Amino acid sequence: MRQILVFLLALMIIAGCSVKESFNLKGHVEDAPGEQLFLYRMDLDAEVLLDSTVIKSNGTFKFKQPRLSEPSFLKLSLTPSKFITLLADSTETIEISTNKDSFASGYSVRNSIGSKHIQLLNQNIIALRKQVDSLMTLYNSLPDEEKAGKLEPISNEIIRHIDKYKAGVGSFVMDNPRSFASYYALLLTLSDESMVMNVLDKQDQVYFSTIATSLNLLYPESQRVRQLYDIVLSAKTEQRRAQILDFINNSEGSPSPEISAPDLSGANIALASLRGKVVLLSFSASWDQASVNENKKLLPTYSRYSSKGFEVYQVCLERSRVLWENSLIQQGIPWISVSELQYTNSYAARIYNVQKIPANYLLDREGNIVGKDLFGSLLEEKLKEIL
Repeated sequence: MRQILVFLLALMIIAGCSVKESFNLKGHVEDAPGEQLFLYRMDLDAEVLLDSTVIKSNGTFKFKQPRLSEPSFLKLSLTPSKFITLLADSTETIEISTNKDSFASGYSVRNSIGSKHIQLLNQNIIALRKQVDSLMTLYNSLPDEEKAGKLEPISNEIIRHIDKYKAGVGSFVMDNPRSFASYYALLLTLSDESMVMNVLDKQDQVYFSTIATSLNLLYPESQRVRQLYDIVLSAKTEQRRAQILDFINNSEGSPSPEISAPDLSGANIALASLRGKVVLLSFSASWDQASVNENKKLLPTYSRYSSKGFEVYQVCLERSRVLWENSLIQQGIPWISVSELQYTNSYAARIYNVQKIPANYLLDREGNIVGKDLFGSLLEEKLKEIL
């Protein structure tokens, strides 16, 4: 038994010693003896110089760096315009073979699947850029009288190339959801710096969401993963905003979006709980004098019609519960008053696309919007009509 324990202990020591604590990059550059190479880490907001070395007389070079905390994008640079992008894992030993003249375009890479993927992705985007740029040059070279007739066929040809490229990227990222190469693929751009993959596109958004979710499981602290999440969140917010704007622009007769917010006691009150009543959904604030003035005008209207099934559901854009409560007391507000205490970042105000206050929507007994920004006599006339 003692011999077995000693043997197992020896194995553990050997295994511990075999854990690599460094990342290595080496290779050969033809026709560049004495030239200097620079190795950068490409962070989200900056390029960080890690090291530099001089290419030996036989063309070889070598870098040794501490173990990488996560797969990282590196740049091996001969000149500012001649560089190779690498995707390095924590303890890889990457080998590069290239030459001075075609340093960035004619290199080969070994021992790094991520870097091979980056090379392929760069080749594909460069090919697409050339196709698109060539067609744009062709169009721009046409006489003005011919451009109108050529616009559609040339545009269709550009779209065909882009769609083919996007299909390839889609297949790649779904085949490699755990690789930062997929992150890289999603963010590549055309010559004009416009992204090819469009997160606002329904299918492309699936790719962005899939890669963000997959990488987050492996690298939850990664800034690049957070960047992908932010891109998707911004896109969804923009889509939601567009839907809201469309809804607002065509709101009359449409069902009102559901909202719920707490009153002073902390009880959540849902707008839908007032179905069966004619409801004025009002947006107001104690710090806004125009809102306070409008509330004064609304008080007699509320007194006249509340017994006939009229209710006010007022969303207050407040920051302080104390100031909100004092304002309600001072104004003598008798109707429903709710607030998320999020000031102008109120979710309810965003849902209804409130750009200024006071603002309101009038809802019928079924919760459909029948009026917008009705104040004073306009509100009175509408209430007489529907109550």
